[in-house]
Amino acid sequence: MGDQVNSVNMPDLAVSTDSTMLFMFSAITWNRHRIHYDAEAARQEGHADVVAQRALIGNFFARHLKSWRSGQGNLERLSWKVVNSALPGQELIVKGTGRELRTDPRGDTWWCEQELIVASTQQVIATAQAEVGFPS
Repeated sequence: MGDQVNSVNMPDLAVSTDSTMLFMFSAITWNRHRIHYDAEAARQEGHADVVAQRALIGNFFARHLKSWRSGQGNLERLSWKVVNSALPGQELIVKGTGRELRTDPRGDTWWCEQELIVASTQQVIATAQAEVGFPS
């Protein structure tokens, strides 16, 4: 690869949640924590409303990576950290950049950094790092 490093700004991905989505995501993942589907329980724990699940936020990051390369490539690694709550009805934007790590006969590997933000306030909800491999 030499000294040349390829980098890209990934197109943004807009996502949003509603209370039904959060309830259904809890149901299919067997997540019984009430802050994800019971507004009163969420308020008792200091939240303004029900909050998006950590796993759902990870799903948003994975969707962003998949859409970036039109579904091609293998997600080798993904880690994320939630720093603020995502509430129903907020428009959320996944932003990201990628830089090529290495190229070998099997293809190229990219290191990606992402943020999930609230569109209206630019408040960061979560950050992520990923490694994605693409066959040649």
